[in-house]
This record gives sequence, C-alpha cells and structure tokens, in this order.
Amino acid sequence: MLSVRRLALTTSLLLCTAAGLLCTAAGVARADDAVPLQIAAAETVTVTATRNPTSAETFPGMVDVRDYDDIQADIPSTVSDIFYGMPNVQFTGGPRRTGQGPSIRGLGGQDVLTLVDGVRQSWTSGHDGQFFLDPSLLAGVDVVRGPNSALYGSGALGGVIAFRTIDASDLLGPGETSGVRIGLGYQDVDDEFLRMATGFTHIGNLDVVGSIGKRTSGDIKLGSGATLAADDDIVTGFAKVGYDFGDGLTVKLSYQGYKDDAVEPDDGQGVSTGAPVDKRVTNTQFAGTINWKPNGTNLVDLHLTPYHIEGKVAITDPATGDHTIQDIKTDGFSGDNRIPFEFANVSGIFTFGGEWYQDKQTGRDSAGVGGVRSGVPNGKDEFWGAFAQIEANIDHPLGAPGKLTLIPAVRYDSFDSSSTGNPDLSKTVTSPKLAATYAPTDWFFLFGNVGKAFRAPGINELYLSGIHFEVPHPFLPGVSVANTFQPNPNLKPETSRYWEAGAGLNFSDVLTVGDTLRGKASYWNQHVDDFIDLSVFTPPTFYSMGCFTPPDFLTGCNVGTTTSVNVNAELHGTEIEAAYDAPRWALQASYGTISGKERGTAYALNSLMPDIFSVIATLKVPEVDSSLNARLQNAGSFHKNYDPVSNDPPTDNRKGYTLLDLYATWTPGNGILAGKLRGLRVDVGVDNVTDEDYAPYAQGVSAAGRNFKVLGSYTYTW
Repeated sequence: MLSVRRLALTTSLLLCTAAGLLCTAAGVARADDAVPLQIAAAETVTVTATRNPTSAETFPGMVDVRDYDDIQADIPSTVSDIFYGMPNVQFTGGPRRTGQGPSIRGLGGQDVLTLVDGVRQSWTSGHDGQFFLDPSLLAGVDVVRGPNSALYGSGALGGVIAFRTIDASDLLGPGETSGVRIGLGYQDVDDEFLRMATGFTHIGNLDVVGSIGKRTSGDIKLGSGATLAADDDIVTGFAKVGYDFGDGLTVKLSYQGYKDDAVEPDDGQGVSTGAPVDKRVTNTQFAGTINWKPNGTNLVDLHLTPYHIEGKVAITDPATGDHTIQDIKTDGFSGDNRIPFEFANVSGIFTFGGEWYQDKQTGRDSAGVGGVRSGVPNGKDEFWGAFAQIEANIDHPLGAPGKLTLIPAVRYDSFDSSSTGNPDLSKTVTSPKLAATYAPTDWFFLFGNVGKAFRAPGINELYLSGIHFEVPHPFLPGVSVANTFQPNPNLKPETSRYWEAGAGLNFSDVLTVGDTLRGKASYWNQHVDDFIDLSVFTPPTFYSMGCFTPPDFLTGCNVGTTTSVNVNAELHGTEIEAAYDAPRWALQASYGTISGKERGTAYALNSLMPDIFSVIATLKVPEVDSSLNARLQNAGSFHKNYDPVSNDPPTDNRKGYTLLDLYATWTPGNGILAGKLRGLRVDVGVDNVTDEDYAPYAQGVSAAGRNFKVLGSYTYTW
C-alpha cells in the first residue's frame, strides 16, 4: 500500500497536472459531453460520493441510494427505519428515537458525517441521539460507506449519510403546477399516530413547498415482552422556496423546525429505567442554496450553501425541579465549483471548493455549582478547509479495452477548539485519496481506493467535567458516591489509513427482456491511529476500600473516573450487494461483516456488529397498481471480549436472530374506478412478524416486537 506521504504527493501532482490542462481543455469542453461516469438509464445516481452525479454502481467504493418511493414503502417512523439492508450500517442507542445514532463499518457518533441538503449536522451528545428530521420530508438519501475526508473533512471517517428533503418537483407530475398532500399513519408497537399536510407549487420559475406534521407515541413494546417507557409528542415544520433567475442562476431558501416533548428517563438510550423527566428536544435549521451555471462558459458551475442551526435539549426533573440545558449553535458556509474538460481520449470534471463552520456549545444546570452542567462544557470549535478533486474518464487506456476512471482528491483542514479554563487545541490535517474503476467490458469492472481520513476531537471529549454517574453508598442512606468526568485537552485527532478493493457485474436481458442483474463486492481495511474512546474506570476494589473503609466510609466521595482517551485500532471487513430487477419481480441481497480490535491487543473494539445477511423480495402486480414485499434478515451470534479496564461489562455475548418483515404498497391509477382514486397511496406492513426477542448491535436492550403499521396519503394536483 502507498505510504500516506507518497499518496498525498501523488494525489497533489495529479490534481495540479490536470488543473494545468483545464485552460486548454475548457475551450473545447462541452458540459453536456463531459460527465464523470457514463450513466445508463437504469443505473442509480449518487451525488454525495464525488459531489457530482455519478453512477452508484460503478463508483470506486460502496454506495447505497434510496429515493422517495423507497422511503415511503418502508413506512418509516424514525430516520433509522430507512436503512434496512445496507451492509455494515446499523443504529445504536435502542428503540427510543431520542437516543438513536448511526454506525458505519464499526465507526459511529462523530465518525459518521450527516448532511441535510448539503448542510453539516454538528449535534453531538452522549445520550440524546443525532437526528432531528421527520422521514416523511425526505426525497432521498445517499450513504457512502468508508472514509471520505478528502471531500468532506472531519467526521467522514466511517462514511457519509446525506439526506435530501422534498421539492415541489418531487411531488408533481408532467404538466402539473400545484398540489396538496395529506398523510395519516399508525403503528401499534408504540401507538404512534402521524398527521401530515403538505402544499406545493411549481409555476414558471418559482418552486415552493411547505409542510407541517405531528407524531405522537407512547411506551414501546419489546420482543422480550417488556415495555420500554417512552412518550413523544413531535411537531415538525418545513418550508422551501426556490427561484430560477435565468442565465443558470437558481436560489433556494429553506427552513426546518423540529420539536419533541418527550417523557422518558434522562438517558434515552438502552434499557435505561431511571425516573422519567420532561425532555424538550428542539432543532431549527435555516439554509440557502445558490447554484450558478451561466450560459456561454464552462468555467463556472458554482454551488454555495450558507446555513445556521440551533439545537437544544432542555430537561426538567419533576421530582426535584432541576433544569438542565445543552445548546449548540452552528454557523457555516460551503462552496464548490466544477469545470468539465475533454481532450484526446480523456474527459471528466475538475471540482474544487472550501468550507467554514463554527460550533458553540452551552451547558447549564440549575442545581450545578455555578450553573455548570456535568458532561456538557461551554466551548467553541471552528473549522475551515479547502479541497480539489478530478474525475477523469480514459477510453481505451494505454490501448487496453474498455474505460478507466481515476479520481484523485486532496483536502486541507484547520481547526481550533477552546473552552473557558482549559488549554486550546489547534491542528491542521491533510487528507488525500486516490480511487479508480477499470471496466474492460460493459458487464464487468474492478475498483479500488486508498487514502487518509481524520476526525477532530469534539468539545465534549476534550473538556468533559462534572459527575458521570452516581451509585448509592452501601452503608449510609441518602449518600452517593460518584464517578467523575476528567477533561483531556491533550486528545489527538483520529487519523485513518485505509484501502479498499472490489469488483462488480452488470447484466441486462438475463432471463427476460428488460431485466437487469447487478452485483458488487468489496474488502476494506482501515487502521485508525489515536481512535477516541470513552474510558470508564472504576477500581477493581470498588466495594472493599476507599469510600467504604475508615476513615472515609461515613462520608460520600468520588470513586473512579471517565475520560476520553486515544487508542490505536484496526478494522477490516467485507460487503456484498446484488440486485435483480424484472418487470414482474425483484430481488435484493446484501451481506456485511466487520472485525476490529485495539491494535496490539486481543481486545475487540466495542463498536462492532454481527455478520448480517439480508434479502428483500418484491412481487410487482401492475394489474392492480400494487407491490408485495418480504424482507428477511439473519444476524450471526456475537461473542466479543473487551478491555476490562475501560469497559463495563468486559464481555458481550448475544445470540443470532432471524427477522421477517412483510410489506405491501397500493397506488391506484387511472385504471381503477376510472381514475377517481388517482393520488391515493396506501402502504401497510408488519415488522418482526415472528415477534423475535433479539438485541441489536450496541443498543443495550431488546428491540421492538411485532409491529403492525400503515401509512396512507392522498395527493391532489392540478
């Protein structure tokens, strides 16, 4: 494998050489002719993987794309519901929506970058989840598995999840200009009701969409037969206005509002059974999107995204009146430009851009000393970065058959973190990447990528302070002993060296005219230096000395510490995806496996998931505008040993499980009742048909049991 220094030099040289040719190439380039990869009509397109429309199937990495119909068919209650069947993608935290967070290839939390309409989501919290978005507002999602810091900087160590919200054009058909949609949904596992109303119009150069929705739900019935205390009352508001000013200039302004009044334990994750508190989770995002591609030149194809986000979790303990707040405000701006080029047998796109963003966090506790909240330090971090990337398609490279696609990229980042009373942290990082796909024929291709990625330590990792948890004193009623947070301002950024190699197949007209068969598989390897882990240390003699022996046994005291530490880690795994699509039926299958450990030890990382095999079978019944779906997922048994000094418990043993879900969709068209039901859509389904009792990856509690659900919507357009 190339050394990181050599890779950075090679990547930079390729970028500079190609950039130097652009001035000549731009004179003869035509944007319509120069695309990063030739995309067949039936292929799925990702924008996130390279920041440009690219074939997800032949991209030199592993990408999953879900569109509006895919999302609707899942009848999602939470964002996590729409990721079914993506290998090595799981969600942590348990069934409560306030605790859920993504994990890709064994890396979660701040190691997975989330984007909403191109806007970086910076919310970080130990137990309060990461998503403040209703899935009914989503038009699509791209999931890039594997590091992508060369384009996106800090946080893209495990991968990137990019959501796209709806435009009016997503809901309108040919010749239609306006419409309204109402939706109602229900699922019985937590008695959840959804009510949603959306209005939209696209008249001339104006595109407007607005929506308001409400979800209410209660306690969650688990497969174990137990009930998990939960109570959510969620209101969402959404508005987006776009206008085409002509000469290639379009501007969009958007607002997203989310408010969840929940009653649940302070820690919303796992099996937490503490006394219920009143929890209000709010998130507000304002964003703009400016696209400018003026006529008559290929040198300008500019995308700009300014944004402002305010997120807050406010908790009130009804028993004591204690009031705590975590507040994060984010301001940011990103921009990029692309220039198509073409010369000889080479064509492609040169993309370059930059980004700046700043997070400010405030933590308050009405019962804390000086109003300080434990585990939520007041602090600020600031990032800026610049990147460049080339996507070059070479026909018959060196006279060989087929096509070679080369994608070199490099990004430079600088960040500063600070908190009152603590040392500042400032670092710069360079993240190079080189990816390639070679397709000697139309039906077979090889691909690979190699590079370096990073993730800066967060405010909550650097400057932790206060009490982590308390346990009752064994002898003194009403007295507690505490495990305390310890700051570590000397934390280093996580840096990753990685490589991936794989192959894919693509056939059409296999069993019948119009069918397609696609498959893709990869093996990946990732070494993470200075991986940031939360070390919870309690002395082995917890109950035999210190607080519980003279002279201190009659007083409360602190036992043990919790701090963020750097360890070295290594991970590797395999991913396989295959899909067959025909006019009458479709079949999708996926398989993922992950292994990982602290380097130089026998201890596994505590972020691993079991091997999981998934199948989705679809029967299409166009005669009645319907489809029937069955999903089967099998997870292997899981047995891991963790470092006993920093993990409690030091072992994790979970049995394997098999899940069956059944779904059906009905979208009556003009052929039923003379078209009087056109615009109606009904999705019904049953999750966990067999009511399996199982414990998913890193959730700390049995998953939800059998769940009947239905989602109905009616759209009237004119």
